Amino acid sequence: MPINSLALFILKVFLWLPLCYWGWYYTANETTLAIAYLTEILLSSSFPLLISGIEQVSTHFDIVVNITLPAAQVPKGMVAELPIPINPLIYSHGLPLGLSLILASPFSYCKTQLNLVLILLISIPFQIFGICFEFMKTLFLQTPKELTSHVKLYSWQLDGIAVGYQMGALVLPTIIPIIIWLFLYRDFIVQFVPTLQKTINKP
Repeated sequence: MPINSLALFILKVFLWLPLCYWGWYYTANETTLAIAYLTEILLSSSFPLLISGIEQVSTHFDIVVNITLPAAQVPKGMVAELPIPINPLIYSHGLPLGLSLILASPFSYCKTQLNLVLILLISIPFQIFGICFEFMKTLFLQTPKELTSHVKLYSWQLDGIAVGYQMGALVLPTIIPIIIWLFLYRDFIVQFVPTLQKTINKP
C-alpha cells in the first residue's frame, strides 16, 4: 500500500474516533441496561443464594449481594445486603477504536453495517467477563471475610479471580476490538505488509 494511502487511512481513523466515542457514551445508558440484565442472569445462576439483584444508576449499576451479619446487627424485618458498584464502561473503552477502524476501512454498505454489528455483539461477552471478575475481586478479595463467610473459596480460586480481573480490566478491553478488526479486514490489512500477501497466497 502506498505511503499516502496508509497516511489517509490513519487520518480517517482519527477523524472517526471522536464521533465513535461520542456515540459510545451517548448510548451508554441503553447499553448499560442490556449489560446489567445479562450480568444479572449470569451471576444469579452462578451464585443463586448470593445475588439479590442489580440496580442501575445512569451508566453505572450496583450488584446487590446478600451478606452474613449477626442477627443482632440486622434490624427486624430487614435483610443484610451489600451493594458493589460497577462501571461497565471500563470494560468497553476500546470499542470506539474498533468502530473507528471499521469505518475507516474500505466501505461497503452491507459489509460495513454487518461488521459494526458483529464487533458490538462479539465485545459483549468480554465486557461481561471483566464485570464479573471485578465483582468477584471486590467481594472475595476486598470485602471483610466475615461478610461472605457463607461462600467458601480455595486459594487457587482466589488467585484465578485476581488474574481474571487483571485480564478483564487491563488487557481485553484494549486488544479485543483490534483483534476483531484484524480478523474482519485481514485481506485489507495485508496491503500494509506486502510480505504477508505472499505468505497467504503461498500454496
